[in-house]
Parts: sequence; C-alpha cells; structure tokens
Amino acid sequence: MFTLLDLVNHYLGYFTTNSKVKGRIYTAVGAMGVWYLLYLAYRFFVNGRILRGSLLVAIFLVLLYFVILNVLYFFTKKTTKWDISPKIEQIVGQPHEESAQAATSVIIPANGLYERQDVMNGVIDSNLQQRTNIEAIAREMTDLNLIAQDYGHLGEQAQRQIIAQKGVINANHPGTILPYFDMQEADGTLTILGGINQLQARELGNVSRVGLTPTEQALSHYRLAVASVVLTGGPSHVATRSELIDDQQPYQIRVEIAYMRRF
Repeated sequence: MFTLLDLVNHYLGYFTTNSKVKGRIYTAVGAMGVWYLLYLAYRFFVNGRILRGSLLVAIFLVLLYFVILNVLYFFTKKTTKWDISPKIEQIVGQPHEESAQAATSVIIPANGLYERQDVMNGVIDSNLQQRTNIEAIAREMTDLNLIAQDYGHLGEQAQRQIIAQKGVINANHPGTILPYFDMQEADGTLTILGGINQLQARELGNVSRVGLTPTEQALSHYRLAVASVVLTGGPSHVATRSELIDDQQPYQIRVEIAYMRRF
C-alpha cells in the first residue's frame, strides 16, 4: 500500500494538482489498501493464525476510522464529534498554512501606538460622497500595489473558518491600513479623513459611536484620537458546499479610537 501511495505521489508531482485533489486521490488509494488488510486478516483466520489475524483486524479498524475522516474532509463539508485530529494536531503541532490566527498580519498604525485596553472600535456612518471617496482611495492604493490580494496566506479550511463567522473573507485580510488618516472635530461631530497622503486626504465618514457610547457623550468624558483606519472589502471569497468562489464586496473602513479620561 505504501509503495502504491509513493508511486501516486511521484507521478502527481509532474502536475500542478492542488492539495485537496491530491487528498482525494490519496484517500481513494488508501481505502483500497485498507480493505486489502481485511482480506489478509481473513486469510490468517482461515489458516488458523488467530493472533495475527486479530492484529490485522485491529489495524484495519484504526485505518478505516482515518479513511472515513478523510472522506468527510476531502469529499464533503461535514464534520463529526468523533474527530480526534485536532488533538493530534495539538500534539504534533498545527500546520502553519491552515492556522487563521498564526497567519493574521500585524497592523502597525502610522501615527502612534496605544495600549489595547485604551482603544475601542468606532462605529462609522458614511454618506454617498464619503463612500465614493473610500472607493477612490481603494483604486489609488490598488494602482500603487499597496493592497495585498493573498487572503492573509490562509488555506481553504482557515478561510472557511472566517467565512463561517463573518460570511466572507476579503483578499486583503485582515485589512490594509491607510497611508494617511486623521480625525477632526467640529461642533461635536468627529469626521474621519484619509488618503494616500495628507494633501490628497478625503472625508471617509463620521464617528457615530465610540464603543457603545454615543460620540457626543464620549467627547464630554474622554479625550479621543484615531488609532487606526483600515480599508476592508474588495475582491473576496464566499463559500459554497464544495468550493470557495470569488465575490466583490464594497470597500469600507474599520476605525479604532483611542481614549483617555478628561481630568
């Protein structure tokens, strides 16, 4: 069986076959080898070799369990509560490619660093003109090759985990920080600006809430500063039962607001 798997691996090396197709082929070949073990066990029983036959049956059952897991993984999108592969991964180390957490890029803002506990997400409302500005900045950044399109180097399973939570994964996951961004206050309104640089900055939206607090109330109790403005959206993946398919999402911004209590 191992010789046959080695031959399959050798010849597949001549083709640009993706990992899922290879997995399906290995599963099919491995399944044939597993049933051959059962035949050998039967022959041992016929010849009175009960101990050896029983050992082969035990090996057959273990390998059959993993074949069934592979069938579920490579041929369907179903899972089972009896899957022990996550525990095995914890023992031998999880694969880097399929780890969504490990592959997430660290975004470093350009205008200062803040402690995590001093930053909250801002809720942004953008009118039609501001949404148009966001799309224009996205095109400019794309032309300058400032937006990654590699899905955070995540494999299909890791992408599916994110899609299960958010419904979609963007090609520039986890987002692209704007080269320039700022926040201006006027009459109790906080406006987010951003662009390729300060001279080309545009209005991108207004902050309606800081965390769960309305902006006007937050301004009366805290000093506020924009910690990061991240561009999301654009080319994306959504999931069907059998594959990931391309999608196009509107560009939008994700904003973090740093705060400090007024004395």
